[in-house]
Amino acid sequence: MDSVIAQWLPLGLVEAVAAMPFGSVAVSALIALTTASIMAFSIPGALTPTAFLSGLLLGFGGILVVALGAVIGSHILFLASRRWFAAGMRRRFGTQLDEVGGHLERRGPIYVAGARLAGVPHVLIAAGCAATPITGRTFAFATLLGLLPAITLAVSAGSAF
Repeated sequence: MDSVIAQWLPLGLVEAVAAMPFGSVAVSALIALTTASIMAFSIPGALTPTAFLSGLLLGFGGILVVALGAVIGSHILFLASRRWFAAGMRRRFGTQLDEVGGHLERRGPIYVAGARLAGVPHVLIAAGCAATPITGRTFAFATLLGLLPAITLAVSAGSAF
């Protein structure tokens, strides 16, 4: 089974980086940066393999690395959507968005975390919330709560492998 993993992953490169001084920090930062990029560009289905790889390389500490990267990348997409798309969405969906905005203002974390748990596409959640009055801090916290179970499961599977 190790030969199959070695074919697909550049484990030699990862081992070389890990052997350097502060190598474990560099590997963790590389995984967090990769996760943040995946979330910021909203690549569907790529978070789970990244979390699995993090568990394979870092063990259970990979939960913190992937969660940090996922929240940062998701927040970047949220802020970019708020900056460039929110005004157009408000013009197009005015009254419907006001009704949704009222609900998100009161129960935002529950809705965002529930949508994350239910598997609603990431870009829909980030862009939809960007056009509402939900705060960035609330969005980031709810994203963390909603993604944490999936990240924990994938990292646990990777660390067991």
